[in-house]
Amino acid sequence: MKTTHRIATLSLIASVWTSCVLVMAIALTLLTPASLHAQKPNTAASSDSTGSKAVEPSAQEKAYRERIASNPQDAEAYAGMAALQVRRGDYEDAIASYRTLLKITPNDHDAKVGLARALAFDGQYDAALETYRELLKVRADDTDALEGMGRVQIWAGHSSAALPIFLDLVAHYPTNPDYAVALAQVQMNLHHYSEARKTLTTLLAAHPDNRDAQLELADLDLDEGRQASALRRYNRLISGNPADAEALEGNARVAYYRGDLAYARNLAAKIVDENPRDVTALLLLADIERALHRPKQAHSLVARAQAIEPHNGDTRELDDALRLDAEPSLHTGASYAREIGTGSPSTAEDLTSFGYETTWGFYTLPRSEAYLSLNYLPSQIPNGGIGGAAGPSQILYRQTFYLAPQITLRGGVGLVRFGPGDLVTVPSETQQITSAGFRPLGFLNVSYAHWKRLTLDITAARTAITYTPTADRLGVVDERISAGFSYRLDPKTDARLEPYLDDAESISYPHFIGISPVNEVDHNRGGGASLVVTHKLLQRPAFKLDVGYDGLVYGFANQSDIPYLGFFNPGFYQRHYFTTHVVTSLHGPVGLDFSSGTGIQQIEHDTPIKAALLFSPALTFKVSHRLSLRIGYTYYDSAQSLGTLRGNAVQISTDTRF
Repeated sequence: MKTTHRIATLSLIASVWTSCVLVMAIALTLLTPASLHAQKPNTAASSDSTGSKAVEPSAQEKAYRERIASNPQDAEAYAGMAALQVRRGDYEDAIASYRTLLKITPNDHDAKVGLARALAFDGQYDAALETYRELLKVRADDTDALEGMGRVQIWAGHSSAALPIFLDLVAHYPTNPDYAVALAQVQMNLHHYSEARKTLTTLLAAHPDNRDAQLELADLDLDEGRQASALRRYNRLISGNPADAEALEGNARVAYYRGDLAYARNLAAKIVDENPRDVTALLLLADIERALHRPKQAHSLVARAQAIEPHNGDTRELDDALRLDAEPSLHTGASYAREIGTGSPSTAEDLTSFGYETTWGFYTLPRSEAYLSLNYLPSQIPNGGIGGAAGPSQILYRQTFYLAPQITLRGGVGLVRFGPGDLVTVPSETQQITSAGFRPLGFLNVSYAHWKRLTLDITAARTAITYTPTADRLGVVDERISAGFSYRLDPKTDARLEPYLDDAESISYPHFIGISPVNEVDHNRGGGASLVVTHKLLQRPAFKLDVGYDGLVYGFANQSDIPYLGFFNPGFYQRHYFTTHVVTSLHGPVGLDFSSGTGIQQIEHDTPIKAALLFSPALTFKVSHRLSLRIGYTYYDSAQSLGTLRGNAVQISTDTRF
């Protein structure tokens, strides 16, 4: 409940009128429990975007100061003035007023409660908790102190300490709906979602029109990923009160989570315009601006939120994230893999490869990201159709432009160095040829997301096939055109279909046919499509489980005349996986990232269908907010690089922000 009053004139200082005003002023800060909501009241603070005080002392507060000037022991004046100072967000002066009042009346219970709340609003959580503890030493069942201590623990990020407090309050005062709402908030903070839902449904059974409980249940649905249910609840609240800012914020948050950023931004901006001191709305709009790659606007909104609530943990967290977004990043990776294939001597290979990667990310242009990658992939075949080793390397510059909320443009250019250009032997030729040297690379992608659920993108790319010595010596590059269709089936399920056509071509080299060599380029032309469906089965802060389907069908044309370029090029291949992906926290900064695929595969028509398996566990280490480490292992028996094969690989990578 929010209570407001105005002082009509400076001259009304008569004792009866003063007493009435004093009672009302104290009520503003001492009403229990509505005036001390689990979310700190945004109206309590009153600073403009520069941090200066935006609300001047009222006439009544000035009258209290005049009384104190004439009588420094006027406890009533100190109490009224402190309450008004809290109301307009001048917590520092309110704390001083309450402390002076307690020197005059050391046992004033209301003054101690007021001091504790002013300390809490000012972010001095330890001092506030100590004041509440002193009150509880006098009376252990002091509900003002118990509730205040519980809410301060929530604000300080110690919901586990607040839980027993509100459990006890609900047990002793089951008819007080505000205690039940606070308990549900604590349970949600601790991710005890089933307990929170039980608390709220029990409360609504007794108080079906309780707006706070309805709002918390909508928030709970959103936290659990039940976006459709959350949206219905928010809309029900809005139909009862079109100006319900928190329900409107929930509506905007649903749109944000669904990826409808344009609608979410418009709604959040409207809420901020109408409630410029709503910190939650400011942070939501800042999150949306960040997702739209508008860091300048996001920083401005965060600064406004910080001026209103300097000690808000969510504000600090978002501010840190924005700063990290703007800082250069470095990704490094190293891997070792061995693949063992079967087949004829010309195609069977036992391949050992090492991989090294470094990628720099930087953000010099507005609404744009740039990356510079260096890759080195030495490989060796100890036996089989072609022996020896190769050490290709490549450099690629990539740039992303976020032209509009619906349009993203990506492009890149680079070079690949296949080899030193010396004489080498390839399986298809009887005489040695000069191996490939440098070849250009590049890609261009346009993504368009006009509809809420459907995104279309078209890609033209020229990439190097460097993972086998034969392809490396022939300088094979793959020119591919693909069209991607991403569709959100529901808030938890996404599907992506990508058909493609490609042409793998070698360098022009002499083919020894007959007496005279003929310089020709070898081509392997083919096409295919992939379909990936992902369903977010469980989404918890410490545990995420996705399941889905990953299918691939492709083939190369002209099988009777197709040249061997060193990679797997069947006339027909299909593979179908049931996939799982688990991300969870093991202990402290150590986490587990586990991916797997189990299914079937078939190579060429009219051949037996065989099992296909992929699993890839990885340990992740969050060394700091700027440095993370990953160590992983991969086993597969359905790779398409050399043929029917099995393989193992280990990887280690780091990600750093500077």
